Amino acid sequence: MTLSRPVVRILLVTSAVALFVTSYMFVATWTAGGPPGSSHDYMEYTYPSYDVMIAFGDSITQLGDDPATSGYLTHLTRYFERQMDVLNRGFAGFNTQQARDVVHRVFPTTQRKAVGGGPLVSWVRWLGGNTSAADTAPIASSTTRSIWPSRNRNFPGDARKLQLCIIFFGTNDAQDEGEYGHNSISSYAENLRYFVSLLRDPQSEHYSPDTRILLITPPATGERMIQAKKRTGGAPMILNSAAKAYGETAKQVAAEFDLPCVDLYTELEARVRAPKGRSVETDDTNGNSTETANAAEASQPAAISDQYDGYDEFLIDGVHLNSAGNQLLYNLIVAKIKQTWPELKP
Repeated sequence: MTLSRPVVRILLVTSAVALFVTSYMFVATWTAGGPPGSSHDYMEYTYPSYDVMIAFGDSITQLGDDPATSGYLTHLTRYFERQMDVLNRGFAGFNTQQARDVVHRVFPTTQRKAVGGGPLVSWVRWLGGNTSAADTAPIASSTTRSIWPSRNRNFPGDARKLQLCIIFFGTNDAQDEGEYGHNSISSYAENLRYFVSLLRDPQSEHYSPDTRILLITPPATGERMIQAKKRTGGAPMILNSAAKAYGETAKQVAAEFDLPCVDLYTELEARVRAPKGRSVETDDTNGNSTETANAAEASQPAAISDQYDGYDEFLIDGVHLNSAGNQLLYNLIVAKIKQTWPELKP
C-alpha cells in the first residue's frame, strides 16, 4: 500500500516532534537528576538533619568549635543536641565589610525545590506509566518530625529551619586605623543592620521572620598581650577603648531592631576588674551579672596580674578566647536564650 504524500508528511512531522521531545526529556533528566533509570531521577539529594543554628562571625567564632579551648560552639552543640544542628560560619580575619561578600552564601534562601515531580515524572505520567510515592512526595515540613516515644526527643527530618542566628563581629572592625581589618564604626553599624535586614526584610531572598537573631559585642581586649605578640611576629592592635565603642554600637543596632544582645565586652571587663575576693557570676535566669564576696578578701585591691592586667584569665593572645573565655560566652548566650526565648530550652 502506498501512502499519500500528506500522510507521509504527517508521519514525518510526528516522528520529528516525538524525537525532539524525547531528546529534551533525556537531557533534562540527565542534568537534573542523574542518568535515566536511576532511582534518583529528578530527585534532589536530601540529608536528614535537625533545624539549625548559625553562628556567623570572625576568627573567635571560627575557633568556637575548637576542643582545645573548649570553644563556645562545642558547648552549644552539646546544649542543643537532638534539637538543632549548630553550624559554624566563622571567617578568620573578616570584618563586617568583608563578611558582606559571603553572607549570601551563609544565610539560607527562602526558595526550595520540591523532591520529585520533575520533567521525567510528568513524561512518565503522560505516557500512562506509574511513579512511586517517594518520587513525588514533597519535602517534609520541619514541624512534622517524628518524636522519640520514651524521651520526647526529635528525630532529624529532611527540612531545615533556621531557628537561631548569632551575629558576632566587631573585633577586626575595631583594629587601629591602618591595620588590615579596620572598618569605620559607621560602616560597622550599617553592615550589622544589613545582616539583620537580610533575615527581616520580606523582599530579601533570605527572609526568615521566625528566625531568632542574637547579636554579640566584641570582647574586651588585653592590650599588653597584643603588644607582646606584635614583638614576636606581628598582630594588629585593637585598643580596649575601641572594642568598647564598637560594642556599644552593636548594642545600639540590636536595640533598633528590638533584638537581644550579649554584652561580652562589659561582662569580661567586669570579671577582669573585679576586686580580689569578689567573683562575678552570670544569673542563669536573666543574663545579668552579680558579684559575690569573700569577706576576708573583699578589701584587697583589684585582682590584676602583673604582666597582662588580668586579661590572660580569659584571652589567649589579648583577642581570642581561652577556655575560661569560651565558657563565659557560652554561659552568657544560654542565659540570654533562656531569658528571651524560653521555648528553645532543651
